[in-house]
Amino acid sequence: MAQQVNEWLIALAVAFIRPLSLSLLLPLLKSGSLGAALLRNGVLMSLTFPILPIIYQQKIMMHIGKDYSWLGLVTGEVIIGFLIGFCAAVPFWAVDMAGFLLDTLRGATMGTIFNSTIEAETSLFGLLFS
Repeated sequence: MAQQVNEWLIALAVAFIRPLSLSLLLPLLKSGSLGAALLRNGVLMSLTFPILPIIYQQKIMMHIGKDYSWLGLVTGEVIIGFLIGFCAAVPFWAVDMAGFLLDTLRGATMGTIFNSTIEAETSLFGLLFS
């Protein structure tokens, strides 16, 4: 029983790597926009649970041994998560820049406010569009 629980926890850790690295770049999943890190982790767990049985069936735990072969798996998952997060965050950054451009063209660049979604100062129209 303890061995099976250990295997499920390892599968959960492997499955949680990609959504966690995705949330580092995606503005919607940052803890500032969701309110708390606990809520963000709950959302990430809800993204992880559907793929958990698939990862458990692949027996990734067999590849995790005493050597450092698991380091390649973790690195690959982090890179894939960053790439997905970057591609998903580009529209948010583009909309923010479009709003900033509109405010620059109308001469209202002094009016900036803090945008909690992207955790930076943004223009008024940039906040409106994001």
